[in-house]
Amino acid sequence: MTSTHESSPEEAARAANVGSTPIVRRSRTAHYNCAPPPLQEEMKTTLANETKGRYVGPVHPSQFLDDYLLRPNSTPTPLSKEELETLKTASEAKSEPEMYKSFKEVLERFAEGMKFVDTSSHPATDASDFGLKPDFCLYENVGEVPKAADFSAAELCIELKPSVSYDPFKDFDLKKSKGGSNDPFETDTVIANKTRGQITSYAIRQFNYQHRFFAFSVVVFGNHARLLRWDRGGAVVSTGFDYVKNSNLLVDFLWRFSHLPRVDRGHDPTVSPAALLSDEEAQTVREVLNLKAGTALFEFKVPHKHGYKSFYGPHFPYPVRSLIGRSTRTVPVCHLVGKKPGKKAFLKEYWRPAGVRGEVEVYEHLKKCDVPHIAPLWCGGDVPHGGTRTHERIKPKDSSPVMHLCLHRLVLDFVGCRLTEFKCTKELARAVLHAMTAHWQAYKRARILHRDVSVDNIRIDEDGNGVMIDWELAIFLDDKSDNNLSRRHDRTGTWQFISAALLMKPGHLHVLQDDIESFVHVLGWTALSYLPSPMGLNERTHLVSSLYDDSFMNETGQEQGGGTKAVYFKSGDYPPKEFTLTEPSPILELIRTLASPFQARYGEPPSEEDKKTFEFLNALVLKGQIDEKILYTQPVHRHKLGMGRLSSSEWFLSIIQDALKYPDWPVEDGGADRLIAIIGGTTRQRQLATKRIRTESQLLSASSGPLKRSNTSPPPTPQDKRTRLDDNSDGGITRG
Repeated sequence: MTSTHESSPEEAARAANVGSTPIVRRSRTAHYNCAPPPLQEEMKTTLANETKGRYVGPVHPSQFLDDYLLRPNSTPTPLSKEELETLKTASEAKSEPEMYKSFKEVLERFAEGMKFVDTSSHPATDASDFGLKPDFCLYENVGEVPKAADFSAAELCIELKPSVSYDPFKDFDLKKSKGGSNDPFETDTVIANKTRGQITSYAIRQFNYQHRFFAFSVVVFGNHARLLRWDRGGAVVSTGFDYVKNSNLLVDFLWRFSHLPRVDRGHDPTVSPAALLSDEEAQTVREVLNLKAGTALFEFKVPHKHGYKSFYGPHFPYPVRSLIGRSTRTVPVCHLVGKKPGKKAFLKEYWRPAGVRGEVEVYEHLKKCDVPHIAPLWCGGDVPHGGTRTHERIKPKDSSPVMHLCLHRLVLDFVGCRLTEFKCTKELARAVLHAMTAHWQAYKRARILHRDVSVDNIRIDEDGNGVMIDWELAIFLDDKSDNNLSRRHDRTGTWQFISAALLMKPGHLHVLQDDIESFVHVLGWTALSYLPSPMGLNERTHLVSSLYDDSFMNETGQEQGGGTKAVYFKSGDYPPKEFTLTEPSPILELIRTLASPFQARYGEPPSEEDKKTFEFLNALVLKGQIDEKILYTQPVHRHKLGMGRLSSSEWFLSIIQDALKYPDWPVEDGGADRLIAIIGGTTRQRQLATKRIRTESQLLSASSGPLKRSNTSPPPTPQDKRTRLDDNSDGGITRG
């Protein structure tokens, strides 16, 4: 039986349902190769599974049009008999290629002012897009129109299928559902799931390569069609309609869509090409941000007091691999002081659940409470009109994973470099010490629990100090309403660093001990992934994957994992002793010491016989008949000691502080490049892409170049008598 320790409800918050949706991967997300085809097909199924229950409808097409597309002043000319016959030919075709010509010939005139491009044979050229190719893409008729599928410019994607068997949705009586339903209405067949995953992948790419609040698409099955509106909450789907008999519906959609202003087609008006910058200003911005010459720049408007403040930078460098969730994106930017670019800053945006505090409010409270080692906030807030609408069609009394989300954008007056760019293992340990200090002081002074401790959320400043960032999932422990709202469908945390307890028990109470454990995983994962070792590459890759990526789907459809972490903790062998370093460093012994209290959390609790033995021996100690040290070897004492250390961060901080005083830290043993391929994406996506991954060095955009720092290693600390890491007294615990 696994032993777990929990804080009181007043000092804890519910972890999100770990099985409901994929964990959001931010800057760690990796590209996927478009070959071989089986991987592409599996990815479609994966996306369909990830978004189950996120499709809302069916909505009558007329209602869909009136709710989401403004009616222009002009009206289209109805289809002629000849055009209807041609359209009928498309609807009766036996294959997709037979549908293309007739479909485009009839309908392209209604996309007024746009280019109706057949991209069915011209896939996207970016390898990360799997060679995706919607059958048709609508582009603004401005400048040179691409022949290939270009998700950075596509206004609308249209997918054609020759048969209704491809339809991923099923209709039911709209009168009974009163215009919508919370019941999943996805068709659960192999072919339908792949179609749903396919059209979902198009929407994801549009969101990745453009700055959008929402997007539209059309999917056709034989003689039927559906209209869809996508946002980060999910998708609203119309009922299927015969587009030959009711051609006015499809014609009206295209006509309205092509006459909409960009903002009503889903574009974010607060982000636009930096057209107002002079060539000289643009080049200076690129130099400040370490960008290549000619890199396209954008103007990002960030909420600031009673208006906006403009920052300039490139497009977000990392794609988001899921439609739903927080979809966090970051990019280095700079502002202009007069007409001269100022210093580098860090822009971040994500979709927060309405009613839950935004990260800006968290930073303001942390500053008010004088929490150290956090990034200074420049400005930020919710982007006006940047809210999802899919939730509006949910019945109030019915449960649904679809949520109301708001786009939250902020800028930090700090960039720094990644934790994994540490120059030496001493700097790595020191950065984690500072981050853990920020975390603990936030818990004590501000009554805030971070809940997303990960490698990505610890940065290193130019002096080699650690900075704790990314407080978007943090909760105010004394706010009961926040605790309730935190029990949402999207997951909390980053999979590799989530505690074993939370991974093994979806929905388990997220407490301080879970975040402390995450710091240990940050150090363990980084050491195993970056530090040179005699261990063979295949063995090492397998070790990292089994320890940090393992997962399975339980009988209730929830994703679980963490078993391997628990086993290593229980055995006192974290990280495994067979993993050694090419250049000796105290870092591994430090990690093993920090991991030692978790034997109490994941090991067997003391038995009744153990307790009786301890009471007997304790009585002898009190009488002075035996030495007190005998008690230290007893299961009761070891368990109590371990659980006591897990009740706060104080012991962990003191262990790291003592370790940093050791004289034998190497001067330059940093991990210059990741030594094994780490897979990004959602959990299932990582598994599919294991053999089709690019290394991070190929992914890093020039926009995310590291902060320039001096080449000097951390200053030597005074030599001090080395504290025993395996001490079993109150200063340590033996790893058994």
